[in-house]
Amino acid sequence: MPWGVSALLLLAGCAAAPAPPPAEPSPFNATDTAWVQLMIPMNEQLLPALDVAPASLAQFAADLKASHTAELVHLRQLRDRAGLPDTNVHAGHQMPGLVSEADLLAIRTDPSALPKKLHEHLDQTAKLARSELENGTDAATKEFAASVESSRRDQLGRLGQG
Repeated sequence: MPWGVSALLLLAGCAAAPAPPPAEPSPFNATDTAWVQLMIPMNEQLLPALDVAPASLAQFAADLKASHTAELVHLRQLRDRAGLPDTNVHAGHQMPGLVSEADLLAIRTDPSALPKKLHEHLDQTAKLARSELENGTDAATKEFAASVESSRRDQLGRLGQG
């Protein structure tokens, strides 16, 4: 093979591969990801408290457990679509509406403490959903936040009547 042809073949093999197309920008902004990452533990950590509801709140607690469990499915799908890790970035945090281990122990010791914690949880998660609606950018996340906010208003109304 003539030297020129060999050189061309060698150079052709060294040519840079075409650049991959630019990645599409994520539709999720910091508010979207923060909301998803907070709402998951907010819901998860409430569920065990619902298991010790006094008889007067048993049906309401069962309804909350069903709705919060269904929300978790959707929130985890959003988390996965956003490419977020499945770790709880809020583990050990103390914040309004988030049922801590100490809260759960207090509720298990005295189930009459549950209504106050439920009100706090429902109110705080409604506020978080409104914040997502005002500041998020991902349309599907905002649509889901609107649903959560509406559910929380209804749930707060039911709790107030209980």
